[in-house]
Amino acid sequence: MRDPGIDPEIERIRQIYHEDVLTHRCRDVILLGRKCAPQILYTFLGFELKMGSTRLSCPDMSTARYLKVFAELGMKKVNIPYDLSRLPLLVTGLEHSLHRIKEHLLERDLNSTRHAAALRRIYARIRSRLPEG
Repeated sequence: MRDPGIDPEIERIRQIYHEDVLTHRCRDVILLGRKCAPQILYTFLGFELKMGSTRLSCPDMSTARYLKVFAELGMKKVNIPYDLSRLPLLVTGLEHSLHRIKEHLLERDLNSTRHAAALRRIYARIRSRLPEG
C-alpha cells in the first residue's frame, strides 16, 4: 500500500544516500542485518552502537547516529563517507525522514501488531531502494 505521506520520506532517504553519500569516497561498515532497536552508548573510549548483543565502536556521535539509522532499518552493510565532517547534516535529514515516517504511521491508529507489521513493510521498502555496500 502506497502512502502519500510516507513515500516522499522514503524517496528522501534514498536521495540522501545515493546523492550525498555514494557520490563521495566511502567505506563499508557491516551492521547486524536485521531490524533492531539500536542504542548509542557513551563509553570512556568514545561511542558505541549497540545492536542486539553486538557493539560497534564509533569515533563520534554523528557517526553513531548515522549508523543507528541504517541499523534500525535492518541493513547488512552501509557506506559511510570518509569525510566525517559531512555526517551531521546527512544524519539530520535521515533522522528527520525516519521520524516523519513513524509519525505518519502513528496517525493511522493501528493496534500494536499491525503497527509493527506496517513498519517492517516500510523498512523493507526502504532497504529495497538502497544498495547495500
